[in-house]
Amino acid sequence: MLKWLFGGRDPVSGPASDSTGPLPARLPIGADGNPLHRLFDAWHLPWREPREQVEAREGIRRDSLYDDDVMFVRDAAVPPGVLQPWNAGIFERFAPTLPITRFTAIAWFYGDAASNLRHMAADIAALIGPAPIGPEYNTDVCRWEAGAAGLQLMTWPPERQSHGLTNNAFDREPRLRTAVHLTVTTGFRLPLSLREDAWVRAFQPVALVNMQRTLPLDRIAVTAPSETEIEYARDPGDHLPHIGNRIGYPPDVAALIFCTDQLFIVPREDVLGFAVTRMRRAKGAGGSYLQVRCRTPCPVADKTLFLTQSPDPDGVTALGRSLAATFDRPCEVGPLHDDI
Repeated sequence: MLKWLFGGRDPVSGPASDSTGPLPARLPIGADGNPLHRLFDAWHLPWREPREQVEAREGIRRDSLYDDDVMFVRDAAVPPGVLQPWNAGIFERFAPTLPITRFTAIAWFYGDAASNLRHMAADIAALIGPAPIGPEYNTDVCRWEAGAAGLQLMTWPPERQSHGLTNNAFDREPRLRTAVHLTVTTGFRLPLSLREDAWVRAFQPVALVNMQRTLPLDRIAVTAPSETEIEYARDPGDHLPHIGNRIGYPPDVAALIFCTDQLFIVPREDVLGFAVTRMRRAKGAGGSYLQVRCRTPCPVADKTLFLTQSPDPDGVTALGRSLAATFDRPCEVGPLHDDI
C-alpha cells in the first residue's frame, strides 16, 4: 500500500504495530467552499487543469532523490524545509484529459522524524487548524480531510523500521530517513452530466456488489477515487441510497453503472468486455472476481474496473456472462488456477 501511495517510492518497510492510526481532522465545508481546496489554491497547485496541459507547461524531469520521472510544479508554493518541491507522478494509466488528483512534497528540518512531523503539522495547523498526530504501523501520520479531499503528513521513524533492509534513495540523501512526506489528494470527481443523471435515475439493479469489496454509503461520498479510475468515477450526489453497492444499467442499456467504493459509469460504447478470474483454494482461500474492460483516453489498450467477487470459484461466472450478453460484448472466463 505504501508503495502505491508514494508511486514506487516506498521507504524501507518495517514491522506492523496494532495501530490503525489517529483519526483525521474533519474540516467542515461551508458557503465559501472546501477549505482544503482553498489551501491547494493558495499553494498554487494546478489541480483544476487537465494533466496534459500541466505536463506541456512543466515538462517531465528526473527526480534526483528517488530516480523517478516526475512533473515538478515550478509555480507552486515552496514548503518550508523543502527537500523535494511539489510534484505529480507520471504513469501511462493517468488520464491526460482530466486533472491531476495527487501531489507530493518532502520537507526536513531536524535529524528526528517526530520533530519534523510536529514542525510541519504546526505550520499547517496555523492555516487550517490542528490535526491529531499518532502512529500507524511503522509510520507516524497526521491528516486533514474535507469532503473527499485530503492532506497527509507521514514520517518513517528509523527506529521502527526493519533492520538490514536498504533504500538507495537514503544513500543519495540521508535526510530522507527522517523527512516528512506531504501528500495532497484533491478528491476530484466529474459531476454527473445531464445524460448520466438520467441514466442513474432510471437505474435498474441486476446484482449486488460483494460487501467485502465496497464501502458504507456515508464513506463512498467522502472517499477519493484512484487516479487511474477518474475517467469513470462520478460524484454520487444524492443517488447513493438507490445505487450504492449495486450493479446495473438504465432500461436502454446505454451504460454500465455500478457502485463499489465509487459510483462508476461506463457508457455502452466504452464497454469492451468482461473478464472472470477463478481461483481454487491453495495458500489463499480461492474464489473468483469479475471485472469490466473499458476504453480509455490513456495511451494503453484498455483498463479494467472491479465489479464484484465471490468465495466460490464459479460464483461470478453467470453474472459475467449475463452482462456480456446484455451489452453484446465478450466475456472471458479464465482457467481455474491456485490461489497462491
